[in-house]
Amino acid sequence: MNEKLTEKNIALISTRPYEKNIDLLKKLKNKNVLLLNHPLTEIKPLQNYAKFDLILSNLNNYQHIIFISTNAVNFFATRLKILQIKLPKNIIYSSIGPKTKEVLKNNFNINVYCPNEDYDSEHLIKNKIFNKLQGKKILIVRGTNGREALKSILEDKGAEVDYGECYIRNYLKIKQKKLNEEIKNCSSIFLLISSYNSAIHFEESAKKWMSARKIKFIVNHKKIDSLLQNSNYKNLIDKVIVTNDLSEKSLLDLIQKN
Repeated sequence: MNEKLTEKNIALISTRPYEKNIDLLKKLKNKNVLLLNHPLTEIKPLQNYAKFDLILSNLNNYQHIIFISTNAVNFFATRLKILQIKLPKNIIYSSIGPKTKEVLKNNFNINVYCPNEDYDSEHLIKNKIFNKLQGKKILIVRGTNGREALKSILEDKGAEVDYGECYIRNYLKIKQKKLNEEIKNCSSIFLLISSYNSAIHFEESAKKWMSARKIKFIVNHKKIDSLLQNSNYKNLIDKVIVTNDLSEKSLLDLIQKN
């Protein structure tokens, strides 16, 4: 899905899954920006949904359900439809970020709690709905290989927490030779990282890559900024741009301003 190499001298390297960049590619088509897809994650359905389907059949056992990503919502909604299960209305629903909240509301027309800023687990649980959790049952809907921080915090507050893992998240390596060839004629290089786990994986997979180029990172959380600034390649960072808005328009504006 990468654009053909042209005279464009600005490169935007996206580490998001391919499907997340379709609209962005359209937006950049007539701009002086070369979109390069080098996903660090790959999203796939589970091979067996028996365990997850059993959880869906017993949703009324939970007082809270938390959705980690738009992928979690989409796979969750698909399985409910297949099983012909209606979403209970007497449960408190939460999401980590506003995009996930939007997809939840569009799918189910429900009230969804979400942090107003700093979209992460730690800020989500500052909401008063998480004040009294002793004995409460909470379901976290997510993919495999996720962070454990949220579950630990909720359990420390006395909640009983289950995972509803409904898709596979595989981590991929940067294709260094291909990427070096793609950016060799670019004078300005931006790199988009939109999850903390991807940032950790990027540090591992890119150790041998950024040997001489200064990179402008676009990230959606201060935690990712901190991780990059304290990484082994911090001297290769031109700047880190932190934004909560990763829409196509916002990304184009950021590139044009920087």
